[in-house]
Amino acid sequence: MATRVVFSGGMSGSCIDFFRGMCLMPAFSGKCRLPRKRRDSPDGGLSGSRMACGKMLAVKILRSLLLLPLLFAGAVLASDGVVVLSDAERAYLARLGSVRLCVDPDWFPFERISPDGRHEGIAADLIGLVARRVGVDIRLLPTKTWEESLAASRRGECRLMSFLNQTPDRDRWLLFTRPLFIDPNIIIARADQPDIGDMAALGPKSVALPAGTMVKERLAREYPALRLIPTVSEEEAMHLVASGVADMTVRSLIITAYTIRKEGLFNLKIAGRLPGYDNALRIGVSRDDGLLRDILDKGIATLSEAERDSIANRHAAIHVINKVDFRLMWEVLTAAALLVLLLVYRHRQQRRLAAAHLALSEQRVADERRAREEQGRLVAMLSHELKTPLAMIDGAAQSLRHLVDGGVPEVERRLDRIRRGVRRLEDLSDRFLSKDRLDDAGLQLQRVRTDLVRLAAEVNGELDGGSRIRLVAPAAAMAAVDQGLLGIALKNLLVNALRYSPANQPVTLTIEAGPDGVSLRVRDHGPGIPPELRPVLFNCYVRGQHHADIPGAGLGLYLVRRVAELHGGSVSLEECEEGAEFRLFIPER
Repeated sequence: MATRVVFSGGMSGSCIDFFRGMCLMPAFSGKCRLPRKRRDSPDGGLSGSRMACGKMLAVKILRSLLLLPLLFAGAVLASDGVVVLSDAERAYLARLGSVRLCVDPDWFPFERISPDGRHEGIAADLIGLVARRVGVDIRLLPTKTWEESLAASRRGECRLMSFLNQTPDRDRWLLFTRPLFIDPNIIIARADQPDIGDMAALGPKSVALPAGTMVKERLAREYPALRLIPTVSEEEAMHLVASGVADMTVRSLIITAYTIRKEGLFNLKIAGRLPGYDNALRIGVSRDDGLLRDILDKGIATLSEAERDSIANRHAAIHVINKVDFRLMWEVLTAAALLVLLLVYRHRQQRRLAAAHLALSEQRVADERRAREEQGRLVAMLSHELKTPLAMIDGAAQSLRHLVDGGVPEVERRLDRIRRGVRRLEDLSDRFLSKDRLDDAGLQLQRVRTDLVRLAAEVNGELDGGSRIRLVAPAAAMAAVDQGLLGIALKNLLVNALRYSPANQPVTLTIEAGPDGVSLRVRDHGPGIPPELRPVLFNCYVRGQHHADIPGAGLGLYLVRRVAELHGGSVSLEECEEGAEFRLFIPER
């Protein structure tokens, strides 16, 4: 048994300092004064004095060397199971008397109460060793279950709780010593089940756990999806897993090894480990006994790892054999090599596929560019070829109006129809040209600081039926825009509004200037836009609610959208009770 030495609380300095002050310092603190040099002596009278000082110094050094073994012995005693208690702590222990200890009566090999009422197991030996070193008289309070022990501790019937983890719930009535024993918790499942890497990904799996334990408390809080099955013992939890009633349990490594060997549950395996769930087993002390907790901490600090291992192996010998499995190593290396080859092959295939996709994409882009260029040339040629005959037809219609006597309604009506058809074809030709220009990826805006109120008035003056347009605007609204493109967008919005509004209803153009840009709102009193058309309204060749007598090709709103996008703005259909309202927004650069 290790030697126990208790130093008095009133002692000043450590043992080493004590021996140094009493033994070593006198050997070097004495001063040997030499007399003055005598003129009548060959050496000045110093020889005899030097010899006397040398003898004195030799005697003192010899005395110090003889005391060194005592110094060494004191150092050994100070490091072998020594507990240094203060006067207050020794006085507290003198009046403390015996202390009641509550334990888990069925948690072997950690601890249990034997049939003859003795506390035995790893906890019993460790706590007994600590108690003997600090001089605490511990008496067992017999209970039948762990829950009964917890209840007795809450009622204050026992000052100490044996071998338990610290939890927030237990912190309410207990103080805890430093860890007395560390043991990892592991996940136990049947051998035919897969290993478990992440408890959070398991879903509603069932876990059998003894009631009132730290693991059950933490799993219920941190993994609420798990279905916890309470048991009365470790053996019951293991049997529920082995029989398939529960999917797994989470228990101590020592308990698992002992139970599997004792119960013959060889269809179980270690399926994983829960990081941060190690059992840091401590002694619980009543919250009003802080001094007792501090005394026990001093005793625990003297326990060596060799002592802990010896006690653990005495009750549950677990031998870990570190053997290199070369067959498994070669299998892993072979699998790794195959995986590397597969990754290299896949990388090369992906590079070839990416190169093929790139070539195909470039070819497709080139084909689309050529098709667009050919389409643009065709549209320009057709528009050019159409303008001359259309101008001739319009001129002929005007000449006929002058040649034919007025007052013939049928002739006037037919001439008006001819001229409307000419204007429709001219408008369609202009729109196709505008679309081709706006779809050109190389189009560069010619931005000029422009008064949009003046631009709106100019566009209004060019329209048939412009008198129906009511302009609501400030004196000026300046913005940097491409005048030609914005004029096309505004013209299309106004033409659409005039076409779909009744002839006796006005069209309102509202211009609003703000710090972020300028908004142009065009509102009509037409039939509105059906809900099913709104998501695609600004696409090419899509028309709104129309009648046979209302011309159109579905290009107007598409052109407006492209102009807005080129300016970094937007066009939207606003909510209104009657008709339709379009908002064209041009941001400030």
